[in-house]
Amino acid sequence: MELLASIERLDPPGAGMVPDWIWLAATWFGAGLLAPFRAGLAVFAVLPMLALAIALPRYVLPVLAVAIFLAGVHVATEIELATGDKDDRRIVIDEVAAFVLGAAIIRQAGWKMLVPFAAIFLFLDRLKPWPMAYVEQLPSGWGVMADDLVPAVVLGVLFMGVQTLIRRRTT
Repeated sequence: MELLASIERLDPPGAGMVPDWIWLAATWFGAGLLAPFRAGLAVFAVLPMLALAIALPRYVLPVLAVAIFLAGVHVATEIELATGDKDDRRIVIDEVAAFVLGAAIIRQAGWKMLVPFAAIFLFLDRLKPWPMAYVEQLPSGWGVMADDLVPAVVLGVLFMGVQTLIRRRTT
């Protein structure tokens, strides 16, 4: 019960200045408005969709990631233009797009690595090591979105490599 009491509901970024669909997409349907869980809640909210994607052709997740990424560039730019805030922490569509791309890479390695991938990805997202901080300097929504792609791709490839090594040792 104490955990629920610590949840703070934030106001939507750009509310009243941008259409509702913009802030809904940017906050991944409101997940970014629940502090302190913003990015983690958005990423874990995608897991059921990823579970359904197992049966779909392999190209679906990368295409979905690109679509979410491009939508994110648009909505993050619109919110920045309306509010003047370059990377509002309530915007979590960037984590969602990067996580879906990472899931597409990990799919080659096996779905059982998805939850550890999510935890490490969110940790790195919070830490913002180089080159993430550098990529964040890209203009408008491009910087907001690109800074999360770096850890997702690096971790995805790393997890895929580890899984390949494990498979080789067990065969």
